[in-house]
Amino acid sequence: MRAERFGNLEVPKRRFGGGFIEVNPRRGLSKGGPYASPARIKEEATLVIPLIVKSSVYEEPQNFKEKAMEFLDKLCEEFRKYFRMSVENAKEEPYEVLITNPYKPAELQRLSAELRRIKNELRDRYGDALEQRAVVLIFARQSLKYQKLSPYYVSKCVLGHEIASQVVTDVALSNFDMSLANVSLGVFAKLGGIPWVLNNFLPVDVVVGVGKTIIKYREEGRGEVSQDYLGSVAIVGANGVISEVRAKVASTKEELASWIGSNVQRAVSEFVLSSGTEEVSLSIHYSGKKPSKDELDGLKEVIEDLKNKKIKVSYKVLHITDDVNASLLCKGCNYYPASGLYYLLSDKEAYLTPLGALKLGSSGPYYSFTGIPRTLKVSLVDASEDNEGGASRLTEGLREVYYLTFMHIAGMQININEPITTKYSRDVARLVGSVVCVRKKLGMECSISLGDVYERPWFL
Repeated sequence: MRAERFGNLEVPKRRFGGGFIEVNPRRGLSKGGPYASPARIKEEATLVIPLIVKSSVYEEPQNFKEKAMEFLDKLCEEFRKYFRMSVENAKEEPYEVLITNPYKPAELQRLSAELRRIKNELRDRYGDALEQRAVVLIFARQSLKYQKLSPYYVSKCVLGHEIASQVVTDVALSNFDMSLANVSLGVFAKLGGIPWVLNNFLPVDVVVGVGKTIIKYREEGRGEVSQDYLGSVAIVGANGVISEVRAKVASTKEELASWIGSNVQRAVSEFVLSSGTEEVSLSIHYSGKKPSKDELDGLKEVIEDLKNKKIKVSYKVLHITDDVNASLLCKGCNYYPASGLYYLLSDKEAYLTPLGALKLGSSGPYYSFTGIPRTLKVSLVDASEDNEGGASRLTEGLREVYYLTFMHIAGMQININEPITTKYSRDVARLVGSVVCVRKKLGMECSISLGDVYERPWFL
């Protein structure tokens, strides 16, 4: 057993509001703009449509509307400055909708109807070019994270991945600098932009993140609880960029396992077609519960099927969890672990602290974002038979988790200590599960199916 530390990761010298983290991505906002912007966005300004959700449950402050419009104006400035693109406020006088109680289905129907009206107006205006032409910014009161009946989930039900949308709460309006950074980046990604990619690409061709959850709900007029299984997969390339996200509602675990396997097979096959190679390195990251024996057997059948098609796949399956009652400490960093510190428990299991403490400048002190950073447990569940030993494959997997976590930290929020593969796949599974419940509660048709592909992270 030993503890080691990965080399320094160069990740953005400044976050949007002017940050202090010493990070240099391959292309950063302080290094000449985003890595890639959709061509359609460059040709014409994107309109931002504001919607104010009022609630009589709370005493509305007099300046809530004024604060929202001030935020929108600053958001437009943020985009011009950092993304080299133009967004415009589409309405001097925003849409407004009054909800007596934001948690009751009958009340949320009013918000749903207003969003549908806005969606139809935009569709009439832009037609097939709708996806990158408009963003709906919803200003509402902060809602409980576990509360599925809320303006956030209703907006996802109605707008989905067709129209980029973002909910900005009253709490966010109290801290413009941080909120502008997160909202700007979230909207840019939803429009199809890529802020940056990894400086050093991963030593793996295809990474598939897998997240699963169970949907429970009571059907109207029936006492028993119905139950469906929901899974999500996020396909990530060597540059750390998510190329697509898929979600599936299944009636059985076996159906879900088969669907996950088919997505792994498709991702590998598409890489082979695009790269012209017959050898592929594949890494599968599971969050939540470890994959069952049946799931692993299904994945092995997929690998064998690819082999029959003359495609050689070198693979490994990792299980990543942050539900760990352990912390790695480093005396040299004032008891904060340096980023990338890990400890091998065996050839199959290890502890990793990807975030750790970052140094402020080349000679400055170490700084930890949130006290002692959380530790991840990374387990090598399965791997193909090759010349590399278990410890070598596990260390390779730790490096993937390390870089993909930094990609996430640099790209979205500094308080997330988990790779984008497991974080996004699990979050989208939970979100789609909540959307399913809300649609049933509001009497909306649920159309989540095998064919749903979200090439843009609309779920953020």
